Amino acid sequence: MKYCSKCRADVKGDWEKCPLCQTSLKKSNSETIEESDFPEIPLQFNRKKIKQHLSLSSFLMILLYFVAHFIWRFQFFNLEYVLFGIMIMWVMMHVIVRKRRNIVKGIVYILVLFSLLSLYFDYINGWLGWSLTFVIPILCISALLAMFISIQVVNLKAEDYVLYLQLAAIMGLIPAVFLLMNWVVVALPSLLSVVFSLVMSIAVFFRHRQAVISELEKRMHV
Repeated sequence: MKYCSKCRADVKGDWEKCPLCQTSLKKSNSETIEESDFPEIPLQFNRKKIKQHLSLSSFLMILLYFVAHFIWRFQFFNLEYVLFGIMIMWVMMHVIVRKRRNIVKGIVYILVLFSLLSLYFDYINGWLGWSLTFVIPILCISALLAMFISIQVVNLKAEDYVLYLQLAAIMGLIPAVFLLMNWVVVALPSLLSVVFSLVMSIAVFFRHRQAVISELEKRMHV
């Protein structure tokens, strides 16, 4: 609460100048607690829990990379691509914490945006195919992992995320086209994206079948 000495009136809000006379406002000496016009929405997640989930997922991804590298001895799939996926996952979770009105929807937007950007930069740099081989499959996996973590640590209803989660899982199946058309240099990232997305899609459908059907019916009636 601030005070206008010219109008001799208290002014509610974050005004720097009086809306009536444009006089600079001073802090009111009143100890009355100013009530907000909007209810304060409490955080529905635990930041420490989010960091724990992200750290564990990052560690497991790096561990799986070294295990896979030891077993198959594949080439061209270097550790930096795994670190890129981990970075994307952390960025997505950061966006989720900052912009949490519709978490899963936000992740889908980030997935689409980053995928298009990777295609664009690959194109303007002479088209080496790294966007299809590595970036898009890694983005799909990272997006699904970020969604899974956010669902675990944020109090979300099934109706709020099932369709967007299914949409992200369907996008994760797109690398199957890259494999069939032989557009990739290394098949493993696309293969992992397809398998992970397929498992996630089936699991979500059977676990939240009623919610998926209900949300589809709502969208079809619009």
